[in-house]
Amino acid sequence: MDSRNSRLIYKDGVRKSSCGARNVQYLLNLWCVFNPNGRGNISKLGDNTDYACSLSDCTALGYGSSCGNLDANGNASYAFNVYFQVQNQEAQACDFEGLATIVTRNISRGQCVSPIQIRKPSSGHYDYSYSYMVRFGLVMSGLMFLFMTQ
Repeated sequence: MDSRNSRLIYKDGVRKSSCGARNVQYLLNLWCVFNPNGRGNISKLGDNTDYACSLSDCTALGYGSSCGNLDANGNASYAFNVYFQVQNQEAQACDFEGLATIVTRNISRGQCVSPIQIRKPSSGHYDYSYSYMVRFGLVMSGLMFLFMTQ
């Protein structure tokens, strides 16, 4: 990217204009973090971190990635936060068996940016977001299980 005039330069050398998104609105400045003084059992930290990453994008925690140098507490905070953001900052999405808490202080460190979710548009269109699809899938799985066991 050519920062002098905000244009992209492709390998053929031709300058292409870039157009950023407009009127993007984010959710509140809230982050979900690991709370070492919480009421939860610390031995369940790994399981809760794995759970959060299984339903959100933790690729930034990988070796050589922007958040790949965090300690176990930092990994948990990052994982808890990305899950919390995917769940549109719903308070119940930041518990993790008592191991997490919501804070208003940005937890980003250096290259490791802890994201905040973009606010849902109020356009009236049906929402096919990942969290709703996961919930729908879980409900359908439960119903199929009930019908198959009768």
